[in-house]
Amino acid sequence: MAVPTLLELAESGAHYGHHRSFVYPKARDFVYGVKHNVALINLEKTQEQLEAAQKVFDQVHGQGKAILFVGTKRGVRDIVKDVATSVGASYVAERWLGGFLTNFETISENIKKMNELDEFLASDQSKKLSKIDRIRSVAKLKKYHRFLVGVTELKAQPELLIMASASQDKIALREAKSQGIPIIALCDTDTNPETVDYPIPANDDAPKAVELILRSLVSAPAKAKPAATEESVAEVETAEEVVVKPKKAVKKPAVEAEKAAKPAVKKPAAQKAAVKKVAKKAVGTKK
Repeated sequence: MAVPTLLELAESGAHYGHHRSFVYPKARDFVYGVKHNVALINLEKTQEQLEAAQKVFDQVHGQGKAILFVGTKRGVRDIVKDVATSVGASYVAERWLGGFLTNFETISENIKKMNELDEFLASDQSKKLSKIDRIRSVAKLKKYHRFLVGVTELKAQPELLIMASASQDKIALREAKSQGIPIIALCDTDTNPETVDYPIPANDDAPKAVELILRSLVSAPAKAKPAATEESVAEVETAEEVVVKPKKAVKKPAVEAEKAAKPAVKKPAAQKAAVKKVAKKAVGTKK
């Protein structure tokens, strides 16, 4: 699968950022403008950063090194599980356990205990357990599975961390940075992209956008992205303006509204056309 087109990214809602007063100063390079007080992400930058991240993933995965996916937001948990499983990688989708990377020896012991308990309960020896002991053992295994089921095959610290949201799992990000583990992460406009080795600017609150980007990331080596044609731009010149609903404010270092928005920013014509095309489709389906 190639890098998603601007239209595909726009249809997934990847261009919607946060309210402009919550735009992190260092994230302004990924913002091409503001509409209805909401920062809009430059999807051409998203394509560029995704293509660079694809090369890193292809290299690490091709060498058979351990990769860990992290995504604990309720709306993207299943997506993270599916994408990680599709490439034989480990994942954390329920809750990040503090010290997972900085104290990996203890985590390894818990993984070992979980695997041993799993094997024991599946064997004939477990039939000798009393009813109450079996109930306790099953409850203990369920607790292990809730937090560690995605890392049963992880024998050592991962060589690459892939995050569905840099702002959601800050502890995981800090631990990876302290251990020198490279990080690929989706970064919304309320996040400092400099904390991530390979940031991908995108709306991390939209499950469709997260799924599109993660699946593209782990697909076949990236291909050249198709250029927007004059016809595609002209096709949507008369489309109605897209209506953007501000996201729920996230507690981040606030910046003044006038500083967050860049005045007189030139909007990429291709993205403008793609966004308008999405708006045209939406208007056409209204009753």
